[in-house]
This record gives sequence, C-alpha cells and structure tokens, in this order.
Amino acid sequence: MMEYLQRDFFTQLCALKKPTKSQDSTGAEKVTHDVKPGYEAIPCRVGPAGGGERRGNNYTYLDATHRIVLKGQFHDLTEEWLAEVDGQEYQILLAAKDAEGIMTRLETRIVR
Repeated sequence: MMEYLQRDFFTQLCALKKPTKSQDSTGAEKVTHDVKPGYEAIPCRVGPAGGGERRGNNYTYLDATHRIVLKGQFHDLTEEWLAEVDGQEYQILLAAKDAEGIMTRLETRIVR
C-alpha cells in the first residue's frame, strides 16, 4: 500500500550533483558539479517553498523558492550539492531527513 502511495506522490525525477573543487590556471578555486553515480534518477516531487523561517545548523535564511522531496535518504548529501529536476538546477539550502527513513526534504532556490 505504501509503495502505491509513494508512486503517486513522487511524480518527477531528480539528479543530485556533487561538487568537485579544482584550481584554474591562475590558482583560483573552481567548483564544478557532476551527477553522482547512482543519483541520476531519484523519484521526487517539486513544489513551492512554504512561508516562514527556515533554519540551518548555524544560520537562518528566508530565500528558499522551492521544496524538493526525495524518495529515500541520502546521508552524504550536503548544502554544497545541486539538485536538477526537469532541466532546472536548484541550489540546496537545507537537507533534512525524516525520522522514518522514507524521504529527504530539500529547501532550495533556483540557480539562475
């Protein structure tokens, strides 16, 4: 029953992009984001961010534009990663796992 409900809830697919740091020819740090193997097609749902204040470990922010809910938990996912859904990239501002181990909620904003 739960699998049936989840199939109807997670109607989109998300790719998670892990940052890779390197240096350019002048020695300046350069960050690129590449899809992590195994994280190419995660069932998800994208919606508008709800109103109100959101808190990270050491900060508060108000600029989330979208909430992405991922099926499953991703313990290595951090706020440095990007999420891509339907060709649109989102900067991850906060990643929160649920207590049941079923979902990961991402508070995000659109990358322009």
